[in-house]
Amino acid sequence: MRHSPVNKIPTNIKNATLVVKRREQIFNAVIHLFSKKGYHSTTLREISKESGITLGNLYDYISTKEDILSIIQEKATQAVMDAISKEREEHLDPVEKLKNLINSELNAMDKYQELILIIYQESHAMGKETLHSLLQGERKHLREYERIIEEGILEGLFKPVNPRTLANMIKILIDAWVIKRWDLREKVRIEEMRKGILDLVFNGIMTDKSQRIDRAQKEREFREKTKGTHKSRATEIR
Repeated sequence: MRHSPVNKIPTNIKNATLVVKRREQIFNAVIHLFSKKGYHSTTLREISKESGITLGNLYDYISTKEDILSIIQEKATQAVMDAISKEREEHLDPVEKLKNLINSELNAMDKYQELILIIYQESHAMGKETLHSLLQGERKHLREYERIIEEGILEGLFKPVNPRTLANMIKILIDAWVIKRWDLREKVRIEEMRKGILDLVFNGIMTDKSQRIDRAQKEREFREKTKGTHKSRATEIR
């Protein structure tokens, strides 16, 4: 048996491309099944049927149901990190960077909520290696927040808070969109959640300096918007 370059789950299959393809089939099948029946109630036979891979062949790509949790964990972490990295803009000031990070993560949490909910619900069933990988990914993710918060403090835009504490508080607020969805679904729109998180965070950490910059930015945006409206009206009159 050897380890696939795709991840650390052992496989007998030497074709790495085929391993990726089959595990993608398994992944899509379990997301559907776990969201309907839950992790513990879903059998490997049901996964075989849903994925279109025979039970005998299924064992070529996963050995246990815990391997499936490892695949889900890897997918969920990568999906969120990819979504966030696309929004990273180094030229922005720390206030805008933090706003963008919160916005992009909330969007990713909303898009991949079934995945993330499974991770939360079944983390107790993970082996030590899978759980360690999950926690390492989470720590790396929190470090992104801490880096921006530290930058904002150094520039005098954020109050001198503990970056680690604040990063975890922000993450908990965003995660609530998924883990508290039983209470929020059909009662709260994502834009309400977004505004609530941003208001709570920035009203709490912004210094007078950053508030002045923020007001100036909003005024510039308003002038640009108004300017564009005036130009459109002038064109219509002509």
